[in-house]
Amino acid sequence: MLKIFYMINIIIILLSGCSLDDSDSYTNESVIKEVDAHSVDPSPVWLPNAGNATAEFDSDFPFLQFIPHLDLAELTSASQGRELFVAEWTAAPGVRPLLDGLGPLTITSSCVHCHLASGRAPSLMENGDVGVGLLFRLRDSLGNADPFYGGQLQTAATSGSSEGQVSWKFDDNNQPVFTLVTNQFPLTEGINLGPRLSPQLVGIGLLDLVSVDEILSREDEYDIDADGISGRAHWHIIDGQLELGRFGWKAMQPSLKHQSAGAMQQDMGLTTSLNPAEPCTDLQTLCDNQPSGGSPEVSDNSLAVINDFLTLLAVPKRRISDQNEFDQGAAIFTHIGCANCHQPTLTTINSDKYPLLSNQLIYPYTDLLLHDLGNDLNDNVKEGDAQPSEWRTPPLWSLGLVEAVEGSRFLHDGRAETIEQAIIWHGGEALASKNNFDILSVIEKQKLIIFLRSI
Repeated sequence: MLKIFYMINIIIILLSGCSLDDSDSYTNESVIKEVDAHSVDPSPVWLPNAGNATAEFDSDFPFLQFIPHLDLAELTSASQGRELFVAEWTAAPGVRPLLDGLGPLTITSSCVHCHLASGRAPSLMENGDVGVGLLFRLRDSLGNADPFYGGQLQTAATSGSSEGQVSWKFDDNNQPVFTLVTNQFPLTEGINLGPRLSPQLVGIGLLDLVSVDEILSREDEYDIDADGISGRAHWHIIDGQLELGRFGWKAMQPSLKHQSAGAMQQDMGLTTSLNPAEPCTDLQTLCDNQPSGGSPEVSDNSLAVINDFLTLLAVPKRRISDQNEFDQGAAIFTHIGCANCHQPTLTTINSDKYPLLSNQLIYPYTDLLLHDLGNDLNDNVKEGDAQPSEWRTPPLWSLGLVEAVEGSRFLHDGRAETIEQAIIWHGGEALASKNNFDILSVIEKQKLIIFLRSI
């Protein structure tokens, strides 16, 4: 039914009499065609893009502001979580027992270093260095981790030496090539550096409240409908239960709580009840020699209030200067096939814990499924059951706010500096959409990009 709803909307838009300047568009192949000026023109209905979680745009905190109308209990818990999220954690024993336990192997000492209130953390630096906004998975094409370093590279340490640093440069095809610089062991043969750009966290809690059934309703692993799109769920066995992955570039985590706990362990060396071990392998003794900040170092209560903070983050409202232009851009987005993976809407479940977020129609532009995006985006790193060229569809809301901040980059390795560059790199299941984008007129491309910057 949802697919039919969008097709009706697109037909309405295409019959609306919206035309382009003939000098800048194709006469026969243009996506938006000239039609009779007297055609019926009922504009599509756009509900708030995040339901009750939609907020007025705040240029200082577009990605880390609370949703409106929280009650006191929710606000208190979320505020406590925010303090832990922005805090500087230290090695144990520390003067603040609630905030010690960092390391010994880390990437950063604070969550907010990688997830900024505005834009994205530094990634590909001009001098060939790699910023904190880009981390590296260490696996081969079959999913095996490095026997010494483990499954992720830690580029900092609270004592002793880090595992190493990474340098980069563009190859002849403008793809970044990464090299490990270390005074320890080289990577085991076959193990690759899998770059993972830190995303913005806007609306992440809403995605945690989408039902498994709704996500699976869009799955088409074997492309039964023959549309070239074969999105599939990424399943994990956790505590003996089959869980659907929905977070991270490879949909490796089934819930926001698991995502937070995983980042604390791998990026900050902090243990939780979900991940009680330090991120050291059996061949590394560094973790055995540093005092612990507790068992676990992040309490269940601390993890819960951080989860509340992330769940109750608002989504900035759309920034539309010309509604007709926005509607045309939305039509182009669907017509060239982008919406096949970047599904415009999802609906949240009924939630006793977060009643304000219950049963909300939201516009994140993702299906939360894995898709094969072709060889150019293959980094030869398999995670879980996700093949090296498979990626979870990233949500697109607030995309323009990211691009507007100098230094922000796109795609899993940060190779794209603009939204248009990110589109051009799409292949595999998205190749047809990319080719459709290529043949758009200049004005049609502008309208599409304006739409993407507005959502």
